Amino acid sequence: MNNIRTVASLDEVKGVLQEMGINAIGQAHQVQFCLHEQTSLKEATEIKVITRPGRHGFKLVNPELLNCKFKAKVKLDVCYKTMFNACMVQCDQELLPLEARIAQLKNLILSTDDQIPHRGPEVDQRNRGVQLMLYPNPPFPDDPDYEFGSANQRVPYQAAYANDAQRNAAVARDKHAQRAVWNTNLRLLEAKKSFLEKKKIELERVLREEFDKMIEEQSDLGVGYANYQFPHLA
Repeated sequence: MNNIRTVASLDEVKGVLQEMGINAIGQAHQVQFCLHEQTSLKEATEIKVITRPGRHGFKLVNPELLNCKFKAKVKLDVCYKTMFNACMVQCDQELLPLEARIAQLKNLILSTDDQIPHRGPEVDQRNRGVQLMLYPNPPFPDDPDYEFGSANQRVPYQAAYANDAQRNAAVARDKHAQRAVWNTNLRLLEAKKSFLEKKKIELERVLREEFDKMIEEQSDLGVGYANYQFPHLA
């Protein structure tokens, strides 16, 4: 009997049987089936479920191909999970230290003024230095000459703050400046954390969609024996 039909899905098997009017096991001898080389792994797996050793069903003339397709599906499932878990670990390796740094910054922001280390010159030297003047343009040129000349024309020094109120206000501004730096750092890290979290979710979605697409589309996957590993992605 040489009535062999090539099929790539269970629906095609059912279509052949319907076309030939085969509806009883006693008619199984009327047709044999050949699995199409491009059968998707998903369809091959569904066909594998109803395929087993026997004498009274519909003969599959190329069982090796079905076995290769099924093995490919099983192996790729395992390799995909390994690769997927490795990708998630890589994402967590970026996120976990970031979360720790964010927690540290939040604690620093809650520090009292006394707990914030001193920055800058000593308190009694605050605001001291060469006197600075504004030269708006116009009427002054972009680069006015320095004031060289007699003693009265030379650039004087700026005196330090003269009383405790001014000095204390300068120190308080230091604390505000430090908290502002911490807040800026925190905002940037939280923005990065939000991006990485979205990236992780998107990566999970894209990988799953791509894998599903690969096992559902017709391809050379499983047409023969192969080494099923993803060393460059794991």
